[in-house]
Amino acid sequence: MGSLLPSNVEDEVLSLPRTTPLYYENPYLREFESGVLRVISLAENCYVVLEQTCFFPEGGGQLGDVGLLIGSAGKLRVVDTQAVDDVVVHVAVPVSGEVKEEAVHGSIDWDVRYNRMRHHTGSHVVFSSIKKVLGLEELMYMGVQIKEEVSRIDISYGKPISPSQLREIERLSNKVCLENRRVKIWSTTRDEAERTYGKRLGLTEVTPSGTVRVVEVEDWDVALCCGTHVTSTAEIGLIKVLDRFRLQKGVERIEFTAGETAYKYYDDSMETLTALAQLLQSSTREVMGRVGLLREEVDHLKEELEKVKGQLVEAKATELLGQGEAFGEFRLLAKELPEFSAEGLKRMASTLVKKDPYLVVILGSAVEKPCVIGAAGQKAVEKGINMAETIKEAARIIEGGGGGTAKIAQAGGRETSQLGKALHQYAEDVSRSLRTLLQ
Repeated sequence: MGSLLPSNVEDEVLSLPRTTPLYYENPYLREFESGVLRVISLAENCYVVLEQTCFFPEGGGQLGDVGLLIGSAGKLRVVDTQAVDDVVVHVAVPVSGEVKEEAVHGSIDWDVRYNRMRHHTGSHVVFSSIKKVLGLEELMYMGVQIKEEVSRIDISYGKPISPSQLREIERLSNKVCLENRRVKIWSTTRDEAERTYGKRLGLTEVTPSGTVRVVEVEDWDVALCCGTHVTSTAEIGLIKVLDRFRLQKGVERIEFTAGETAYKYYDDSMETLTALAQLLQSSTREVMGRVGLLREEVDHLKEELEKVKGQLVEAKATELLGQGEAFGEFRLLAKELPEFSAEGLKRMASTLVKKDPYLVVILGSAVEKPCVIGAAGQKAVEKGINMAETIKEAARIIEGGGGGTAKIAQAGGRETSQLGKALHQYAEDVSRSLRTLLQ
């Protein structure tokens, strides 16, 4: 992956000597001293190249380190670290004074780095867990991103990974963490690594040739990797698989967290579960059973509520049935029913026209948002009344849209204050159609 540096910065640092990578010699090193080879000031940033550094430059999916560089006359805050070939460039912003080409003291943000180390080693553990659960020993990485809180792995897999498979991936990953397996890292040639590990490495066309770094989780995973890692799986702590989704055809993405962030996730979940148990007056182990019983009660109450709603509609329909303006054998009823929701209006309108096939009904309310419902009895429809055609102007008045069929139409909008005007307009348009029928 190319660096994220300005091209003129890249050009200027290419001629500089190779930076000694202290982060490989000792990934637990937090502070160091180094001479400064170059400081390039550009806009608000400084780009600093040192003789040696423990700041890890972005690579292998792991983000570049952050921290501080302190000289005799100034301090810089490193906000990113990038590499141009073998030259490490510290992207920094001034905190105070000025850092010149002299000796500096560097310190990385250890909390950020250590969490990324745990996540990076965790990604190797999770990847091999995925392979075992899916039964695909030759599964390949399609991408990886290592951050300090949430990381992700993209894999070449064309099917959805089920919740039960995700749980098993998480279970296996944490089992490996608890087993305190050693993490061994060494350099060799790509050819030698291939001879030793074969297809287990999951090599692709972008895998570098020549000298490579091998990272092996004892009896579990092996990969070529340029990131920083912990020395044992126990240091990862916990792993929590958070989610999976289809990134594109043939590629699944799995998000996970590790270490303290994973513990916080479990702790927050347990706190929520405990609070829920208290609300349900049960133990945490009984929550699922109590929720199941409550769902049954809710379903029963919904059924009872539907019955009551039906009875209310029937009673109101009986009350309204004799109302309305006569147009020959037909009648038109237009009324606002503020206590009814859109669904209630629809049920009411349908009930009324079933009871009287010569009736045309226009109802409105604004329980959730302004809504207008129009329905025509079968005889009115047969004579040519079309509720969908006549609702258009009413929909415009309430600043919304609507449609439906000749028999029943619905419009919803945003302008509640215009509901009365919309009902009146709909009634006028339907009246005009009814009068036309009588001619």
